[in-house]
Order: sequence, then structure tokens, then C-alpha cells
Amino acid sequence: MQDILLRDDICDAVLFDLDNTLVEFISAKRRACAAVIEELGCGDPADLFSYFLRRRHGFEDYANIFDYLSDIGVTGSASYIDACIRYETVKIDTLRPYPGISDMLVHLRSAGLDLAVVTDADLEHAEARLKKTGLSRHFDVVITPDISGMKKPNPESFLMALDSLRIPAQRAITIGDSILRDIVPAQRLGMCTIHARYGDWHPDETRNSSVRTLWIDRPGFLPRLLFGNNNDFGSNKELGSNSDLLDIL
Repeated sequence: MQDILLRDDICDAVLFDLDNTLVEFISAKRRACAAVIEELGCGDPADLFSYFLRRRHGFEDYANIFDYLSDIGVTGSASYIDACIRYETVKIDTLRPYPGISDMLVHLRSAGLDLAVVTDADLEHAEARLKKTGLSRHFDVVITPDISGMKKPNPESFLMALDSLRIPAQRAITIGDSILRDIVPAQRLGMCTIHARYGDWHPDETRNSSVRTLWIDRPGFLPRLLFGNNNDFGSNKELGSNSDLLDIL
């Protein structure tokens, strides 16, 4: 089963989610929240992080910081501006790709696959993250909501990526950490899907889902999943047995 995805050359492209699939975004965001609290000298990093989860504003909207500062009694535009600058600086400076991501992308490109990013980050943030982590050079296309006009799980960003690559959905694979925002819309378009379980920070969402998909526990498993055992990427001992690579949710 491990070689089914590219058997008989049935795949031409791979579409990747960005945050928590290619880069360790949540970890960087938590470190940024901690840095803001350290600079303020009051408050709690976990509480600040929770403000970004409320969906009152966007997940990256600085209004979340403003609300938090107001609620803990920190006022003044100078404090707000300093907090936002500190947050953004630390978030980008500490952002890292998952181990093995860059080598894996090189391997996929060398196999002749087109690669795209489909993310809910806006283009400015997406480009900054890709540049900081050295991943920009691997991708032919980056599609964001300010380009497509819609956020996931709406399929428009996926459709625009496929159109830009001139590849039909049936010849593409989508990889993402979210069952609802990555896997479901891609499957509805007819794409094969792989759940990046190593980056999934919504375990309840995944456990409650009846969606069936392939999954990987770390990026290094992807080439063997795509190409089977007859590939020269990584160490077989490091990758583990075939049962480590595939499963059904």
C-alpha cells in the first residue's frame, strides 16, 4: 500500500498547508506571547494566547493584543505598539520549519513534482514565514485568502492553486494539519489527502471526525509514503516500519 500514490505516475503536484504543516507556528506564537508578557512585566502568556483563539478577531489580528492589554489594565498607545512589535519580532525570529521539511521538499522537487502552499495566513505573513525559514525557493505557487478571496474550508484557494499549476485535482495531493480546513475541502475536490498529524493542535476535532485519510507522524515519512520503499531519501531505520507510515482515521 505504501507505494500507491505515485504508482504509474498518477500525481503531478503536492499542495501544502503552511502553519503547523511546514513550520512550527503555534510554538512560535506561544513564545511571542511569552515575550510580550515578559516585556510588560504583568499578565500571563497562556491567557494572552487564548485571546487569539476567541475568533472575535482574526487569528493574527493585533486587536487580540489590544483587548488583552485593556482587560488587564494596561493602557496607552505606546504600550500597545511596543507589545505588537515585540510579538511580531519574536514570532518570526523563533519560527522554524519542522525537522526534515527542507530535505523532503528538495526530494519532491527532484522527483519532478510541482509544489504549492495553500494557507489562511495573508500574503505578507506567509511570505515572511517562508522567507525566514528558507522554504520560499521550493514553491511554485503561494495562495492566500487575500489572493483567492476566501479562507479554508472554502475550496477557492485550493482551486486557484490547481489552476495556477494547470493540474487537475485528481492528479494532486494535499497535506495539512487540519482535518476540517485542509483534508475535507481537498477531498471534496477529488484530491488525495495526507493528514500532517505531527502538527495537529486540534486533537478533539480529529478524534470527532469520521473522515478517512492517510496520515504521517513526521515529515520524513512523506517520501516513502509517496514513492514506496524504492527511494533514496533518508534512512529506512530512521523511518521505521511500513505500519508507521499509513493508517486510516
